[in-house]
Amino acid sequence: MASIAFNDGAAATLDNGLTAIASGVGSRFANWTPFTRKVGASATSLATGARSMFAFRTDYGASFEIRELPNTSLGVALRLKRHLENGGTCSVTTGDSSARVYATCGLAEGADVGIAMSDPQQLSYTVSLALINLGAASDMLCEY
Repeated sequence: MASIAFNDGAAATLDNGLTAIASGVGSRFANWTPFTRKVGASATSLATGARSMFAFRTDYGASFEIRELPNTSLGVALRLKRHLENGGTCSVTTGDSSARVYATCGLAEGADVGIAMSDPQQLSYTVSLALINLGAASDMLCEY
């Protein structure tokens, strides 16, 4: 079961409620794209064109979507949005073949939590996120 758990004063979990469909296949995250970014000052040499960088840290993260979120879960999605944009953290359970859990994740630099209606007939939404792994210096992978 793919889900995001957080505590903004009250514990909450965001998932699309489709864990019973096809042994949880319906609850998978969509468009999972891992990334790695160095954070620091960089410059390009005028003479050679070579780039040099003083890296303060490396961010390991992923962007992904929660699709088919029912309108009854919008309150939790909005709480998650406020919580992450205020600097809060969350735990991401991928539900993938390796049962990966990223216990301490925060919003990636320059990212926003997007909430968009995806099916007006079914009143379902898509939540899009870009998070970084604050708990460990390791890639955020998800293999279904």
